[in-house]
This record gives sequence, structure tokens and C-alpha cells, in this order.
Amino acid sequence: MKKRFKAALLACVMLISGCGREIDYSSITLPPEYTEKLPDPDADKDIMQETVIIPENFSKDTYSPSAAVIDPTEFEETYQLEFSPDAQTYTNGLTGFNGDGFICLGDHEYASVAVNVPSAQYYDITVRVCSNGTKVAVMTGGENEVQSPDGDYTTLDGTVFGAVYTGEGNEFEPYTLRGVYLGKGENTVTLQVIAGTAYIDEITLKNGGTVQKLAYEVSNAPVDPNASLNTKIVKRYLADIYGNRVITGQFCSSGTNTEINAIYMATGRYSALRCADIGIFSEYYTGHDKNDENEISTAINWWKGGGLVSYTWYWQSPQSEKSSCYSALTDFDLSRAVTEADVADLSPASLEAYVQTGRISKECMALITDMDAIAQKLKLLEMSDVPVLFRPMPEAGNGWYWWGCDSESYLWLYRFLYKRITEYYKLSNIIWVWDGESYDYYPGDDCVDIVGMDIYTNYDISGNNRMMDAIGYTIKSKGTALTECGRIPNPDYIVRDGAYWLWFALWKGDYIINSDGSIQYSHVNATELDYAYNNELFITLDELPDFSRY
Repeated sequence: MKKRFKAALLACVMLISGCGREIDYSSITLPPEYTEKLPDPDADKDIMQETVIIPENFSKDTYSPSAAVIDPTEFEETYQLEFSPDAQTYTNGLTGFNGDGFICLGDHEYASVAVNVPSAQYYDITVRVCSNGTKVAVMTGGENEVQSPDGDYTTLDGTVFGAVYTGEGNEFEPYTLRGVYLGKGENTVTLQVIAGTAYIDEITLKNGGTVQKLAYEVSNAPVDPNASLNTKIVKRYLADIYGNRVITGQFCSSGTNTEINAIYMATGRYSALRCADIGIFSEYYTGHDKNDENEISTAINWWKGGGLVSYTWYWQSPQSEKSSCYSALTDFDLSRAVTEADVADLSPASLEAYVQTGRISKECMALITDMDAIAQKLKLLEMSDVPVLFRPMPEAGNGWYWWGCDSESYLWLYRFLYKRITEYYKLSNIIWVWDGESYDYYPGDDCVDIVGMDIYTNYDISGNNRMMDAIGYTIKSKGTALTECGRIPNPDYIVRDGAYWLWFALWKGDYIINSDGSIQYSHVNATELDYAYNNELFITLDELPDFSRY
């Protein structure tokens, strides 16, 4: 059910149709030493009094991440792209370029330049571009032309380290991708336009850095002062391990642990963090798993079995017609819901009166109705004392979803939801995970515990430049998590680049399983999966502490 390469329509179709039939893993037999610790779902007892202990050294790690030698060396060199044989050179039509001219790249076109760097270290790559808002991918290597995964265009077989997002204008402006690791000596740097047209003047390589160790010094307290004891314990644990180890996470099909169980069958280890979409309880959600009665109980049992729980909210727009998460497929106008009235802590009856008198709009009331439906499910988790890493309305700054169409309305909505959850419903089990992916969409340090970032790529990278961006959104240091990814990150690259995400969460369905429930190896091969889940860097379910004693 997910993305990328901006195939929004395809992603939406997958969202509606699902990722294949659900697989029943109830017949899987777990190891005795683990099964004995799982709660009896039929037991009639107070969950608050239950102690779940995951045995230490349940399975020893087989691998350790390899070390890399970084040799900081002063370096700066500029390369004029008009000498590239991959694109036509222009000498007029635009002003402000350096050298003898510039090149033009259209959709998916690319140009490469050979660079010689003095040492193995991180480099900042600055591209001078003139365009009307395009995205230019920066990759290294790339010796052969290959077809894109969807077969729609030709690209190179290099490693994409990230992209620069250009603004709109008629002048050449510099855009920098930080923290790109290059080995000593000859390298090839390739620029490829993802969509649109870009006029490119030159690129500059300069020695740079990566994530600073100081960034891992974060508060161990939740932003909600009324957080429950278990919630405080989990937040403290996250602060303790941040910058040292990374929690394994996996999105699951609703009401199941299908994907996590499949990983166990392939690696002998379970993901520590179970992730799911709580948006299935939104009023206008229409997927096959709508209101799956097993979902909340599955999450509760996961916590009782020693695991961590996370919910994302992909929010179907609250309207009976043209309801969708995607802004291109719905005409829901969030700006019409925004109100200055302080109504986040009012009852539904009082809110209806506000609608009747015109003090709030029908759109505002529709949003609150959905908030209340989600809050009721979060309340069930609170009643079982389950802390939830709650990530509502992700990726707002990308503009793909209706909640991100303008930053001002989004900021109102996020803060309204925060107040509705914490003040009206007084939920105490929420750790707030914000994943807006843009400084303009950051709602403030007082309502964010953890900053999320999503990376979908077929290439093996640590994502350190995206992590540095995320750290820069906040004033106070917050933990940063890889809240969605298209492939499991390589422990070696995380250590090399110092990009110790709090956790990673691989997307569900055909990102990890086939329709028959077996492991899908198109996004991660068997060797990579085993290396990740049996690596000292990554925390699996058996390696989580007993939170009742933490």
C-alpha cells in the first residue's frame, strides 16, 4: 500500500485494494522459552498487575557492524557541468551562471561528472540550479543504464544518497545535500531530475560532517506532564538507547502480526516495535480492514508480550464523497475547518450547538468526530496501560495528503488534535511522534516527543542527511526515528555515518511478504535481512527490557 517514486495514483489504488490476502499465522509455534512469557488472551486478570519478562540473551547476536575509517581532510572543488557529455550546453537565456554556460535536464534525465577526492569522509555537495520547484537526486557511482522499477524511464545503477529540492525563481541558487560519504580517489557524482525541468550551472564538493554526537542528548520525559508511569518508562528507555542502538520495527497488516512472524521464520528474531495504521477506525475509511475488531487486542497483546506499540494515522478525509488521504483525490478543504474558537475540550453536544450557530464549520465538526473515534481506540490501549508511539498525519510537508496542503492549517490541526487528546480525553499513554518533514510544518517543542522521517529508496544508505534535516527542525533536541522505510537500513552504514535512528519501521505487505506469507526479497535480500536482525546494533523483541522493572 505504499508509494514511492511519486506514483501517488498507484499508491492510492494499492491503499484501497490492500497488499494481498491476510495470512493466518496462528499455527506458528514459538520457542518454549518465549511462549511461556506470552499472556493468555483468555485470562481474566488485571493487566496492570501482570509482569511480562523477556529472557535475557534469548538469542545471541551473530554479527557486529563493521567499522569505517573516516579521514577528515580540508577540500573544496567546483565542477562546471557544461563540459558534461550527457546534456546540451546553453550559453544564454539565463543570467548569473558561472563558467561558460549551463545545462538543461528534463524528466529523469541525468548528467555525471568525475571527481577525485583526497580522503574517505563526508562531503557536502552543492548544486546551483534554476528551476520552478524540481527535485534533483544526487547519486554516486552508476556505470550502467537500467530501467526504473516501474519500467517507465532509464536511470543509472548508482547509489542515490538524497535529493535537493529547488525553489521557484529565475536565478541560479545553491542547494546543498550534506553528509555524503565518498571513498578516497575517483568517484562519479550524478545528478538526475526526478520530475520537471532544471537548469544546472555547477556542483561544488566540500568536506563536511555528519550527525553530531550532541544531537543524541535528549530529554527522557514526555511532553505531556500527565503521562502515565509506563509511558514515562518507555520514553526514558528511548532516551537511554538513542545514539547507541536502533530498535527494529515493522508495519503489520491490521489485526495480525503477519509480517513480524514472517521475519521470525526467516531470521529467528522478532521485530521489537509493532507498527500499524489506526486510520482504519476513521469514519470514511473504506478498506477491507475497516474497524478490524482484532487490531486493538493484537496491539495490547504485543505490549503484554514485551513489545513496543506504534500507531500512524493515515486519515481518510472526513466526507462521504471523494474521501481519500491523498490531496489529488479529495476536495476536502482543511482551511474551511480552521477556527479561532477554543473548542478542543468541548463535548460533542456542545460542539453541535456551535455548528448550529455557525461558530464552527461542518468541516471542523467532521474532523472532531474522527478525532473522537480514534481517541476511543487509544483509550482502550490506555485502559490496558499500553504506551503508544502515536504518529498522526505523516509527511505533511510533502503536499501529498490533504492535511498538508498549507502549513498554517496543518499547524492548527495538529495542535487541536494534541489538545483534544490530552485535555478533553486526558489520555496519558501517548508519546507524540511528528513526521511533517518540513520546518514550516513543525508545531512546536511543547507537543512533539520524537521527530520522524520517511525514506523510500532501493539503495542502501543510512539516511544521515535526512536525519540532519530532521534534527534541525527543532529548538530542543528530540529523538529522531526512521518512521517508515522501503528497505531495512544496513547497520554498517548507520555506524559509519553516525545515523543512529531511534527505530526503523519497514512498510508492510509486499515490502516484506508475498501473498502466501513468505518473505518478499525484492526490497531486502535474505543475507541483508539476516545480517540486520541478528546484528548487535539492532534491538529485537527479545532484547527489550522488562519495562515493569526498568
